[in-house]
Amino acid sequence: MTTDKETVRAAALRAVQAILEEGSLGHKVIARELSLHPSWSGSERAFFTRLTEGTTERSLELDYVIDQFSRTPVQKMKPAIRGILRTGVYQLLYMDAVPDRAACDEAVRLAKKRGLAGLSGFVNGVMRAIAAGKDGRTYPPADTPEGMSVRYSMPVWIVEKWLALYGRPVTEKMLGAMLAERPLCVHMNRSKAEKQEIIESLEKQGVSAKVHPYSSQALTLEGGGRPDSLGAFRKGWIQVQDISSQLASSLAARALKEAAAMHGGELLVLDTCAAPGGKSVYLADAAALLGRPAVVVSRDLSAGKVRQIEENRERTGLAAIVPQIWDAKEFCPDNEEKADVVIADLPCSGLGIMGRKKDIRCHVRPEGLAELAGLQREILSVVHRYVRPGGFLIYSTCTINPEENEENARWFAGNFPFRLRRAKEWLEAGAPETGDYLQLLPGVHESDGFFAAVFERTGGEG
Repeated sequence: MTTDKETVRAAALRAVQAILEEGSLGHKVIARELSLHPSWSGSERAFFTRLTEGTTERSLELDYVIDQFSRTPVQKMKPAIRGILRTGVYQLLYMDAVPDRAACDEAVRLAKKRGLAGLSGFVNGVMRAIAAGKDGRTYPPADTPEGMSVRYSMPVWIVEKWLALYGRPVTEKMLGAMLAERPLCVHMNRSKAEKQEIIESLEKQGVSAKVHPYSSQALTLEGGGRPDSLGAFRKGWIQVQDISSQLASSLAARALKEAAAMHGGELLVLDTCAAPGGKSVYLADAAALLGRPAVVVSRDLSAGKVRQIEENRERTGLAAIVPQIWDAKEFCPDNEEKADVVIADLPCSGLGIMGRKKDIRCHVRPEGLAELAGLQREILSVVHRYVRPGGFLIYSTCTINPEENEENARWFAGNFPFRLRRAKEWLEAGAPETGDYLQLLPGVHESDGFFAAVFERTGGEG
């Protein structure tokens, strides 16, 4: 009879294969598998998620280890065998609660269940060889790009790029931070509840809630389980949002305050690539705290993404948010020179959030960076037209790639009638000192990697 753990491991194998072999998005694959198994216990859900995310995140290192103990290279194996060994070896190396014998036996059982009984002996031999020899496994020298690539399971081209940009100490800090666990970060919707009321509500449910040193509006949470189990979340008092994104949102909120001082009418915010809606929630909350009528038009490309925005609007009760399906590359004449604030948090390589989205390191390609930088310029060429004279545009990405960040910011300032405002002057005193732009680096700062630039419109087209 199939045991629960067998079912969980089989689901993790399916998920890993979908991510690594088919290029599927990790968060969607994991959500789909969890939805197919509503009867799983909390520990089973956690085991599945840990095994899937961990195998994805460590896949480069796992392949290197497997190749040391297998006469058949990983890339020449059948995809199913490759997946079975990857998930099995991850358990051997990184899941101490799983006995080595259980990891080996379950890998063999998975091979048989997949109709690969003829290769079960091969799986058994490789798994047991790694179990016996894992403490003696060798990697390339630690001070080389190849050695750092294997140890941190990061593509060597990314390691080389960061070494050239930031040097070894900062690169190693970033690589290490992307493998480390961090507490959940949330924004407090202060128009819905007072800070102390929010903190007390969380603590009553066994959550440790601490104000983040970078922002008085942010909390880090530890304990308490999933966010949707928390009363403060269900009431719309908090919004899950990393501190990096919150700092970019706070720049937009400061811009909104500046705009409110210029005129007494209804405030208009356009959030151009908004899903799942964290920045829209932040700005709608900021407008409510200003006591000013406002509309936050929150757009994204597909019905599925806009549905996420709608769910956050309904949960928080922030009725100023107006979700819309819209392609940011398409100009909307009705909005020309109408917006007080445009948020352009644009599609990017995501190199700054690989610690949370484990599959990015497996999918990103060097040739894709230039394509994304070009897409960002295409969108900026459209959305800047929505900003009224004296209004503001916030350009942000969740990457640490200069082509998508500083270079695009300089290009924008040089081609359109906007002047750069110094980001540091608009952040709270405890925020990192980052100068003209907000550039956060994981490991260097207590956050994801993130970039933001603030631009003020100065007049007509140049």
